[in-house]
Amino acid sequence: MLATLLQRGLPLQTNLMAMLPAGESDPVVLAAVQQLEQQLGERNVLLIGAPTREAAMAAAEQAANSLTQSQAFASVVLRQPRNDALASATAFRYALAHPATIAQLQNGELDTYLQAQAAQLYGPLGHLRSALLERDPLFLAGDLIGRQVADGVDFDPASGMVLLRGDNKFWVLIQAKSKTRAFDDSAPEDAAADDITQKTGPAPTATAIYAAINSAQTASGVEALAAGVALHTDLASKKAKAEISRIGVGSWIGSILLMWLAFRRVWAIALCLLPLLIATGVAIVTTVSIMGSIHVMTLVFGASLIGVAIDYGTHCFADSLGADKDWTIAQAVQQLRPALFYGMLTSVTGYLALAIAPFPGLREIAVFSASGLIAAYLTVVLAFPTLLKNYRPNTKGMRLTDLLLKAYTLIPSKKYLLLLLIPLLYGLSQLRADDHLQRFYTVDPALGQMEQRIKNLFRHAPESQFFLIEGRSADQVLQREQALLAKLNPLLANNTISATRSISQHLPDTASQAQRLHVLKTALSTPQYSAWLRELGLSEAAIRADQTALAQAQPVNIDQWLKSDLGRVDAMLWLGQTERGFASLLLVSNIQDKAALAGISLDGVRFVDKVNDLSELMARYRNIALLLTALSLLLMVALMTPRHGWRGAVLIILPSVLAALGALALFGILGMALNIFSAFALLIVLALGIDYAIFFRESGEEAHQAMLGVTLDSSTTLLSFGLLAMSSLPAAQSFGMMVLFGVTLAFIFAPMARLAAPASHPDERPLQSEKQHAA
Repeated sequence: MLATLLQRGLPLQTNLMAMLPAGESDPVVLAAVQQLEQQLGERNVLLIGAPTREAAMAAAEQAANSLTQSQAFASVVLRQPRNDALASATAFRYALAHPATIAQLQNGELDTYLQAQAAQLYGPLGHLRSALLERDPLFLAGDLIGRQVADGVDFDPASGMVLLRGDNKFWVLIQAKSKTRAFDDSAPEDAAADDITQKTGPAPTATAIYAAINSAQTASGVEALAAGVALHTDLASKKAKAEISRIGVGSWIGSILLMWLAFRRVWAIALCLLPLLIATGVAIVTTVSIMGSIHVMTLVFGASLIGVAIDYGTHCFADSLGADKDWTIAQAVQQLRPALFYGMLTSVTGYLALAIAPFPGLREIAVFSASGLIAAYLTVVLAFPTLLKNYRPNTKGMRLTDLLLKAYTLIPSKKYLLLLLIPLLYGLSQLRADDHLQRFYTVDPALGQMEQRIKNLFRHAPESQFFLIEGRSADQVLQREQALLAKLNPLLANNTISATRSISQHLPDTASQAQRLHVLKTALSTPQYSAWLRELGLSEAAIRADQTALAQAQPVNIDQWLKSDLGRVDAMLWLGQTERGFASLLLVSNIQDKAALAGISLDGVRFVDKVNDLSELMARYRNIALLLTALSLLLMVALMTPRHGWRGAVLIILPSVLAALGALALFGILGMALNIFSAFALLIVLALGIDYAIFFRESGEEAHQAMLGVTLDSSTTLLSFGLLAMSSLPAAQSFGMMVLFGVTLAFIFAPMARLAAPASHPDERPLQSEKQHAA
């Protein structure tokens, strides 16, 4: 199954948001968030700048051609489709006339208005107005198109390009919609480079954008900026894959070196790695079968977690050190089986506790790790007796054991624990929590700088926060949008936000349109207007056509608007019919004060801040994780009491509890914040610490083999998590640091499990037979 899976291509997920809870149970809000994420996820913006207008337009032409030729985009828009938009605008020009025009006519200022219109025939757009005079004498359609161009943006009618000014340059805007999904990275790495149909994920989009930037910047003085989700996800995916390789290779090299020092036999090392190989394969197949795909973060975490699988093999070979010639692997597995089973059981219990919380990423990690550990345990118990039937014990590793024993005699004692009490309490008092989602992201400095410059130049770039507007009908939604826009005007004036975007800015509700039509029909039905048209030289046929068009004009509904070439771009703002009526989105740009937006109170209006909502949700789940940690302790005591008695079970748990508290105190002393990932890492610390304590408890007074096994176990784990703690991914780093601190302390405190006589409970028996110890 694994071979088939790898041959088809591993369904790898790279979207970090997919690891997080949906964060919203309201289906309308959830649909709005998903719709916006999809639109923004596919959207890429390029600004091509040059000292002159002509140079910027020529370089933009070159960049747009490069994007088109890459075949990575469903659409590349450099020139706005003017003719189709003009047809829509001409049809809608009366119903959607500018409110200022209506107000002027309503005030009886027809003469003033007509004179101003005539004067504009000699203005900067006079040639366009003259060309459209017979079809649209008042230039209402041109005005409607002009209102769709954002403030501060220059539309070049001749070329159809959108230009900006800033940083002493002319900038041309290019918008490109990705053909592939930015968060799906399931395509095989060796997919043909020139065949875009074989590739998915952000790589084709990112590659094409960088090629376009390089193409444009070949001209002197030209600068290119780009922004898009694909650029970030492509970089994050490459970093994560590189870290998987680094962590994996480092862990393997370190583990092999340690085992060579202990066992000095290639065959022993190879068989110690066998459970790890099988565990990895089973974990991947199980995860993909249950979850449908596997996240790159699961591989990063899981590569370290199932490194524990190597421990089961090392305990078997550690048992052989110092044994006599009659030692067999079958006997060793038989004697070790209770400790291996309880160790596996407590570890799996810890991992499966992760699955209790409705947290997709942690559930996936739990499935990956638990299935891997069960596979590793079964491999050792079922396969080792057959594969190692002729294995002969070795005594060379005993020298390493003796060194470890000397080190263990120094730690821990009660007086050392008392000395540690002061820094422990101080560290816990300094511990703080921070689960803000932005702490788990690292933005590449170069990409971040380009995005900020684009925001400064193009102040209409939308933020991820938005307003959701709901109503019983489409008209009520548009009316509520208008009410919200009125509330936002003061915030626009004081630069709390730089721009807004909504459907009703161009399409008012039906009643408002009907009122505008009434004013226009009343004012323009006078002989004064007909005389003005004749003075401009319009033919009688053109005058009759204009009057007929005005008389037949009707309000435009939402469906007509969204299907038109003029309103098609607003489709991303319209949710349509929902279970509560109708809904739309209103976007805002450059938010300086979220509280001011969140404080707006209107019927049917809600400010949606998914980042903040998810941060609060993660804080709640962090507390749940701590509660699960406490409950899992009780569960583990209950699992071990039948074999070790309640006193023995408590002594096995105690080192892990001290290790977890010590790790938390170190976080506090070092100023590191506790978050949901480090809180769940405590469960891993408990599971591993109890695993170590069980082997010490079961080893009896003669603990050479248990000490060597636990040392190798904790060393291989620390090699994995030590590298994970150096990850550039903040979530992985936080997780790794907590496990690094916790496992180190668990290793130090584990011998405490031998404080009471191991045979105090009738079911407890030492792992080594008296005969072997005597030898």
